[in-house]
Amino acid sequence: MRHLFTFLILAFATISCTPGVSPPITSEISTSDYTPGRVVWHDLASPDPEVSSQFYKAVFDWDAVPYGEGSKKVWIFKKGNTPVGLMAYYDSKNSTGEWIGAISVPDVEAATNTAKSQGATIMKSAMNVENRGMISFIQDPQGAHISLIKLSNGDPEKKPAEVGTFLGQELWSNDPSNSAGFYSSTIGYSTSESEMGDGEYTVFQFNGENCAGMLQNPAPTLRSHWVPYIRVSDVNETVAKAKSAGARVLIEPAPEIRNGSVALLLDPTGAPLAVQVYNP
Repeated sequence: MRHLFTFLILAFATISCTPGVSPPITSEISTSDYTPGRVVWHDLASPDPEVSSQFYKAVFDWDAVPYGEGSKKVWIFKKGNTPVGLMAYYDSKNSTGEWIGAISVPDVEAATNTAKSQGATIMKSAMNVENRGMISFIQDPQGAHISLIKLSNGDPEKKPAEVGTFLGQELWSNDPSNSAGFYSSTIGYSTSESEMGDGEYTVFQFNGENCAGMLQNPAPTLRSHWVPYIRVSDVNETVAKAKSAGARVLIEPAPEIRNGSVALLLDPTGAPLAVQVYNP
């Protein structure tokens, strides 16, 4: 997976050197405020951008808008006029696609150094990327991939997710106790625990605000993962669309799992994602 992160960074760096093609991410999503601890952006590393583009269009009505050409090409997923994520191509015989969430931190270099001292593997050190800001990529001690970011113009507005956009991020950890300690040290999270079904559910909080969730990994075929959630209006309809578009369903909607409101998918490139009905 190391070259996955290298390719993502190279894609961002090389495209920023090409006049007129740098995707206008921060100018379209940023405000003047920062909200540390929140997952504020999502990147998809895809071995087949055409397949990924078709899937996310069919299931969530996202348009993949291209920027650059050849090896410098990336895509911005948009829901209507709203950017929801970036996709870059990478070539791998042994790996699959993956969504990588970006956690807002005040100082990317400091947080990255702390992560390393706590046992993380630094996949790509902190670097400044035009039209994004400072960013690094890490693999936590349990194998989950995440990026640390300080967007150049501030974080997106904190507001309820619209249908068809990212609802939140959840860490499916093979060792939740270890993960809780790691993210408390690296990000500054506090934790709150509650019972959920047969196990314990942890909420990561920053300054009293809920930022992400964590549970014991319920999918033994997967390593530890940060799993992105996308809000949908009808989970069964979405699952049917996803199947038709080439997804594999790992966890079907079931009454005993969050009242049948959620499902876990692997998109056609193997990237895990969850879909959930959310009615606040």
